[in-house]
Amino acid sequence: MANLMNLMQVMATDVTSIRNNIAEMRGSLESLGQRVSGVEAKMGRLGEVTEDHEARLIRVEGELAHQSRYAGDLWDRVQDLENRSRRNNIRVIGVPENVEGNGVSGPTMLLKILQDCLPLGESDSIEVERAHRTRGLKPPPDQCPRPIIARLLHFQDRERILELAREAGEIYWWWWWGGIMIFPDMSRELAAQKKRFTPARRRCMELGLRYALQYPAVLRVTVESRMYRFDDPEEALKKLNEIPDQSRRRESPQPQMKNHGHVEEDPEEQRE
Repeated sequence: MANLMNLMQVMATDVTSIRNNIAEMRGSLESLGQRVSGVEAKMGRLGEVTEDHEARLIRVEGELAHQSRYAGDLWDRVQDLENRSRRNNIRVIGVPENVEGNGVSGPTMLLKILQDCLPLGESDSIEVERAHRTRGLKPPPDQCPRPIIARLLHFQDRERILELAREAGEIYWWWWWGGIMIFPDMSRELAAQKKRFTPARRRCMELGLRYALQYPAVLRVTVESRMYRFDDPEEALKKLNEIPDQSRRRESPQPQMKNHGHVEEDPEEQRE
C-alpha cells in the first residue's frame, strides 16, 4: 500500500511537471506566433515599398530614356547648326607660318594664295570675309603649320574653290616648296562620321561606281542605274563587296546572252 502511494505521488509530480512544461511551451508558441505575425506585417510593408520602388524605378528609366533621346536630338541640332554655320568656310592646310607680315595677312593673304595656286578666272571675283589660323601655339619650323580657316562671302565661291582644288589634285605655291591642301571646314564630329565611309568610298572607286557623300554623312551609290543610300558604313561596304569588279568582267569575257533590257552603267563614268 505504501509503495502504491509513493508511486501515485511520483506520478502526480511528473504530471505537474509536464503541465508546467506544456504551459511554458504554449507561452513560447504564443510569443513565437506574435513574432511571426510581426515579421509577416513587416514583410507586407516591405513588399509594398518594393513595389513602389519598382514603379518609381520604371518611371525613372522611362524619363531617363526620354531625356537621352531629347539630349540626342539637341546634340544633332547643335551639330547641324554648327556645320551649317561653316558652310561658307574652307580649311587650307600647308601654308607656312612665316608668310604673314609686311601688312599682308588674313583675307588679303589667303586671296593671293588662292589666285596663285588655282586657275581662277577674271570673272571669279571671290570675296573673303575673314581668315585666321586655328587656335594654338605657333609650332616649331620642323612641324606642320597650323591650318587656316577662311570664311567666304558667297557659298558658290566656296564650292568653286573646292571644285578647282579637286580638279587640280596637287596644289603647290611658288613661295613654298610643300604642297597645299584645301578642304571644306566642318566640325570634328562630322569629320569623324565621314571618315568612317573611307573604305566604302575606296571600294566605289575600285568598282568604277558613281558615288557621293551627302550631308551629314550619307553615302549615295549608283549601281547599274539603281540608287542606293547608306547611313551605316559597314552595311555600305558589305553591299559593295557583293558587287563583282567590272574590270575583272572585261578581262574575263562571259558568253553572249540575249539582252533582256538590262543596261550596265559605263564603268569609266566619273564619280559625282
